[in-house]
Parts: sequence; structure tokens; C-alpha cells
Amino acid sequence: MIYAILLIALLLTVISAVRARTIALRVVPAYRSLQGALSAAVESGRSVHVSLGSSALLDQSALTAMASAELLYQAAARTSGGDLPVTASLTDPVVLGVAQDRLRRAYALRNRLDAFKPTFARWYPSGEAALALAAGVGMALLDEEGGLAVLCGRFGAELALIAETTVRYDRDLLPHSTQIEGQAIAYATSPTPLLGEELFVSAAYLEPTPLHIGSAATQDALRYLVVIFLIAFAVLIFLGVNL
Repeated sequence: MIYAILLIALLLTVISAVRARTIALRVVPAYRSLQGALSAAVESGRSVHVSLGSSALLDQSALTAMASAELLYQAAARTSGGDLPVTASLTDPVVLGVAQDRLRRAYALRNRLDAFKPTFARWYPSGEAALALAAGVGMALLDEEGGLAVLCGRFGAELALIAETTVRYDRDLLPHSTQIEGQAIAYATSPTPLLGEELFVSAAYLEPTPLHIGSAATQDALRYLVVIFLIAFAVLIFLGVNL
């Protein structure tokens, strides 16, 4: 069954990529807001900070960590030409290497490898000391004249502290969390937060190549198929059909 689903997803992605020019992706307000905030940060001479939270590669948040790293790359590719550095923060040592690679690639894209430093990606303690991440993001926004904080990945209640800093010091905020408490805070503190699976389609909206558009269209198609299946299954159960 899993292999059949993967095969269907692959076929839908290929078909969608071929027809990418005729596909209109659904509107995601968060990415429209992010594009404007990234441009404003560069024009105003302010830095951009992307935090991947406590997402890790060696547990159930591995996909979230990779999707967050992709968003880091997309944001850095748009702003690494500015005067101030694009920085990242995280709590997983393995993700640290991934974040450094994504930042290096973004600076290489702008032919600015001489301006890149591995210390642009920073590790902070996790677990009971998770508040260290919130403090680190706050310091980055204040000490480095940060104009935008992008929070993507696994965040808990510490997201409220980061949001409070951005509001108090008039910084832009684009929050997201895979945890319920973090997502609730994100929804309450931003008019355009990233919601749920929207994190996984950042490339389709920030770098709309045919393959990226096809991937996003396939995810939407599979989501609709799952919803239809669940509704049909519930109706059959209600009618007393033995499955």
C-alpha cells in the first residue's frame, strides 16, 4: 500500500511538473507576506534571522527539519546580497551542519562566499534549557539590527518570548510550529502565520520551478484524495456497510 501511494505521488508530481505553467497554486498569505518582508529587510539594511527551533534529524521531526532548512535557503537566497548577514538558530547539533550548508549555498548563489561565515548558524541548548533559543533569537534581532524573524519548525511556549521581542522592538515576524501550543501562539501573534503543512511547499512559492510547483500540486491533490476517502468511509460506516 505504501509503495502504491508513493508511486501515485511520483506520477502526479511528474504530470504536474509537465503542466506547471497551467497550474495555479492556492494562495498562501504567509508566503506573500514573507516575500514583502524579505524585500523590505534588504531595502532597509536590516538582517534576517531564521530559527529552526528544536527540529532534529534523528527523531520524528526529521521531515520538519529538512523543510525548515529549505525555507532557510530560500530566505537567504533572497537576502544574502544585503549588507548584514543572514543568520540561523537551532538546537540540534546535526541540523547545525545542514543549516551551515544551506547558508553557504545561498551566499554562493550570490557570488558572496567571501562574506559567508559558519558562525551565521548557531546552536543553542535544548530540553529544559530550551529558553536559551528564545534568548538567542532575541539577541540576534537586537544586536544585529534584525528586521525579520522567521520561525519554522518545532516550537513550544518559548515562541511567545520571541514574539514578544519582535512586537516590542518593531520587528517583522513570520511564525510556524508543529506543536499545538506553539502554533496557537503563532496564530495569535501574527496576521499571516504559516499553518501546518504550508511549511513543506516553500520552494514552490519562493522559487517556482516546474518541479517545485508539481510537488506542491501533488501534495494538495493527495490531501483532497485523503479527505474524500475519509468522508466516503464515514458514510459507508453510517449506512452499515461491512468493510
